[in-house]
Amino acid sequence: MMIASAALALSLALSGQAAPPPVALDAAPGQDESAVVAELTIMAKPQGPAVWLVEKDGAKLYILGSAPPLPHQLKWQSPRLNKALDKASLVLVPPEAAVGVTQVAGFVLKLGGGLRQPLGKALEDQLPPDLKARFVESRTQARKGAGEYKNWKPAVAGFLLLSDFRQAAGLSEAKPVSTIERMAKARKLKVKAVGQYRMSAVTAIAGKLSPEDQLYCLRVALDEVAYDGAHSTTIGRDWAEGDLASVRARYRASAAQRCLTHVPGGAALLEKGLVQTADAMTEALKRPGVTVAVVDLGFLLPADGVLDRLKARGATITSPVE
Repeated sequence: MMIASAALALSLALSGQAAPPPVALDAAPGQDESAVVAELTIMAKPQGPAVWLVEKDGAKLYILGSAPPLPHQLKWQSPRLNKALDKASLVLVPPEAAVGVTQVAGFVLKLGGGLRQPLGKALEDQLPPDLKARFVESRTQARKGAGEYKNWKPAVAGFLLLSDFRQAAGLSEAKPVSTIERMAKARKLKVKAVGQYRMSAVTAIAGKLSPEDQLYCLRVALDEVAYDGAHSTTIGRDWAEGDLASVRARYRASAAQRCLTHVPGGAALLEKGLVQTADAMTEALKRPGVTVAVVDLGFLLPADGVLDRLKARGATITSPVE
């Protein structure tokens, strides 16, 4: 089971919600950002998280921007989302895992040496002193011992630790999607995932990471632990209150995205996810009536993100006030 858990943690981190396209980490607001998002970010904001209304040929698509992870106990209300769901016939959510525990274990066993430490070696013994100190501090915060990660290469251990830390810190990687799925099912709406995870592509890349790339990916995972510990509660509150300007100022590319863009084949995998999401939104606009979609802000905030692409394809995009 631990084999499956580690591979699944890496897969979910490297494909899907936690792996949005690039967002400039140090750029001032307005640089390398979506023109649509910048134009529609307003100070007099309606209640609840940011929602965009995309219209084309009579079809309506309401897009809710998500910002995982969110605090488990975060309370939020969105009259706009409730009204959209009342009119909708379909809800689109991010991808679901396409494989089960048996298949996950099979992938890991096949890639063996690429994801696990060599026989007789332990993770922390192989780390440079500064990185080992950071790793020990982070796993202590996650309330985990060295044995939880000792058999894994640095990249897998880093993303597994990140997931464990979030759980210990009361942060949910499933929200707000899980909440919106419940809202949709209460209305007996059809819920459809936008594509599927392709674990084979993710684990193939992970299995070929060089020793230097392994350490780089561990470092960015530990950076994410530190960032989540310092910012996620604040960002979660700003997200819930619809303060998109504040979210835009601090939202950053995920550790998984930074890891992937650093290694061969990773950027192409991220672009594929962006294309898949934009295409799914385009298909939704061919349906009559109303569709609601949940899309990670990482797909919406950058220049040439999903909203910019939909506008380029002829859609009209506004920020509904009610």
